Amino acid sequence: MDNLNIWNKLSKSDPKYLKKVSFGSRSFTAIDPQYQVRMMTEQFGPVGVGWGWQSHTEIVQLSNGDASILAHISVWHGEQMNMFGPFTGCRKFFDATKGRLAEDAPKMAVTDGLTKALSHLGCNADVFLGEMDGNKYAADSGKKPTSGSW
Repeated sequence: MDNLNIWNKLSKSDPKYLKKVSFGSRSFTAIDPQYQVRMMTEQFGPVGVGWGWQSHTEIVQLSNGDASILAHISVWHGEQMNMFGPFTGCRKFFDATKGRLAEDAPKMAVTDGLTKALSHLGCNADVFLGEMDGNKYAADSGKKPTSGSW
């Protein structure tokens, strides 16, 4: 039995689905989440049949009036009894200073948790292992690295 079979099939990322993101002095490589769903579907079959996830979300009130949303994601593959997790994604949901709700925060928290969970199967491992850092991935895709935000 090859214990790395699934990992090796999911570990290599197509550079055209990666984007360099910068927030001030922090930068990282973002993975298109729809690409991850496609990779899992290619490996295991349609969502809900060959793989899937469960999500439990909660809102956490902070003492300064801000609120964050946590999405606890558990993933299964092959059969639902092969579930692992949860892995938690987090986003600021309400900014008290600005008096503004971040409407996409729940979706983004789920996406973050799902990406982290899928990484434990090897999905896009090259990104998480730092193999796609720098400008090489942009050169491979024929695109220039971009700077931006979600």
